Amino acid sequence: MKNVRVQHWLLVLLLIAGAVVRLVFFLQLKDTDLAAVPLLDAQTYHDWAVRLVSGDWGWNETYWMGPLYPHLLALIYKIFGVGSQVTLVLQLCLSLLNVWLVHLFARRLTGHDGTALLAAVLFSFYGAPVFYAGMLLMATVVTTLYLLVALFTISAIERPSTENWIKLGLLVGLAGLARGNVLLLLLAFPLLLWKTKGISPALRWRRTGALVLAGLLMLLPVTARNLIVAHDFVLLTSNGGVNLLIGQQAAYRGIFAPVMEEAQAEFDPSMETTLERELGRDLKGSQVSRILTRRAIGEFTDNLGAMPLHYLRKAYRFWNGYELPQIVSYDYWRGQFGALKPLALPFTLLSALGLLGIRFLPRDQRWIMIILLGTYFLSLLPFFPTSRYRQPVAPLLAVTAAVFILAMIKAGAQERRVWLPAALLLIAALLPRWANLNPAEVNWQVHLHEASRASKLGNLKTTLAKGRQAEEIRPGLADTPFHLSLYLEDLGAREEALAALRLAEIRAPANRLPPYRIGRNLEHMKRYDEAIGAYTRAANLDPAWPYPPLRMGLVYRQMGQPDHALQALETAHRLGPGNHRVRTNLASAYAESGQGEKARIMLEDLTRDYPLYINGWFNLALVELREGNTIAAEKALNEAASLRNLSAEEKTRIDQLQQVINRVK
Repeated sequence: MKNVRVQHWLLVLLLIAGAVVRLVFFLQLKDTDLAAVPLLDAQTYHDWAVRLVSGDWGWNETYWMGPLYPHLLALIYKIFGVGSQVTLVLQLCLSLLNVWLVHLFARRLTGHDGTALLAAVLFSFYGAPVFYAGMLLMATVVTTLYLLVALFTISAIERPSTENWIKLGLLVGLAGLARGNVLLLLLAFPLLLWKTKGISPALRWRRTGALVLAGLLMLLPVTARNLIVAHDFVLLTSNGGVNLLIGQQAAYRGIFAPVMEEAQAEFDPSMETTLERELGRDLKGSQVSRILTRRAIGEFTDNLGAMPLHYLRKAYRFWNGYELPQIVSYDYWRGQFGALKPLALPFTLLSALGLLGIRFLPRDQRWIMIILLGTYFLSLLPFFPTSRYRQPVAPLLAVTAAVFILAMIKAGAQERRVWLPAALLLIAALLPRWANLNPAEVNWQVHLHEASRASKLGNLKTTLAKGRQAEEIRPGLADTPFHLSLYLEDLGAREEALAALRLAEIRAPANRLPPYRIGRNLEHMKRYDEAIGAYTRAANLDPAWPYPPLRMGLVYRQMGQPDHALQALETAHRLGPGNHRVRTNLASAYAESGQGEKARIMLEDLTRDYPLYINGWFNLALVELREGNTIAAEKALNEAASLRNLSAEEKTRIDQLQQVINRVK
């Protein structure tokens, strides 16, 4: 009893120390650009939450990412204000709660207080969960949910009532709303039922059905929302296809990499817009996912010989100790925040000792851990493993690592002679080696991200300084001035952006993107002749690319040269016949050149293919009005007005045209 009390107080002290570490980390983090400006996925979650707070439920769009986290974020913004750092405070508190949940799970799993305390200590000294809790990312929430799933799994096995299996299914479904790969547990957990003795087959099937139905019940509101709001049957999210396609890119050695060439010209992470331009029609989220899934399967089969090694690399990256950076680099930022430096336990130890520790669990508990760890691992394997995606298994590995350590303390000399060398070999195998990215490359990316954050805060001096630091780390790259130019454009520093782009063009004379971006900046500055020259250079580098002639057509219209504009837009249409922006601008050019019937037919086809594209309907109304067809013009304008989520500017344009139509009538 005395020993139990001592361990209780040790746990309390551990939690107090963890709270102090998190408080110091937050104080060090809160005034930095890293906390002030979310990027990439974090920015997506923030922007999504802002839209939800404003009442925009994403009409005509399926959920593309797991909706749980951005909705929780929106709730926090609604209570505490948009952009409130209360989110980070709550996540840091949640990460501390996870330490206690690790202790609770370990005690429930092993029945041993010493193992539970050691597991909590091991997890406490692994710093990545604390760091990610300070970002607008869902890693902390998913980790908490996965720990709760683990706890409920023990309850469902120890007290295998149908009610407990329903609760487990509901919790798995809730976790799936954050990250869909967790739903694979609905198929894996029935194996535990079949491993449990004394249950009739009928009862096993009944509880399996209860588990699966309860999990699907949690998804029902999301599925219904996709049907009602997006008019599309998508069970949860529509990003499976693009993520699967990314995961089959063997050339990238198992890390995340974009699969589209135009990422820096026309950012399209979902590839929906890209596919629509290829096919020349509007696509639902489910259609995009199916197309990309077929392409992913094609990529897999076309490169079948490379796939075994590719998947071995991805598997190794999951269990390997390297904290693969994506969005943010844990290894870099750990060196910048003093609060994180004491949290020096590497993932390598959790992984190696945790995997071996499974062997020392009793049979039933061993199967629980195999299902929880194995299912999560397999659910990520077709996609891409990064340090933040594997976070939910870290606390479970801390538990089995504690089991292994205590087993070795109690083991005899002969058993130690077998397992200690095995542990050392596995640690050596999982130490970061080929899996490491070049530190210079990582730091270069960090400084560019910092430049991006500074630009979003309107700080030109810091943006340029971070760009110079990136240049010093990897001198001579065209990517450095090119990326920097994008951030300078955000600041409105057009002359500085042009200077950076011209340097990028010198360094990469065969790359079409620098001259294209030069043209965009010159166009914005109304230096039209120079813009035409830049677009011409881009077009010469890639004669099949429709963007330069599209922009040339728009510039020629600004210059009052309709014949040149029409010629350029016809070239763009020939190169990109499905591009809705090309089609609507070409139709306008036809109308302005007196070819009203041609313009009307093109716009009617466009609105049939892209019924949600407001410019198609609006321009059709203009053409019909120009031709004297006021009834048809009003009908087209009403279609434009009926579209959801119109901006204030679009509503004003519609009202102004309606007034013109009313006067003509």
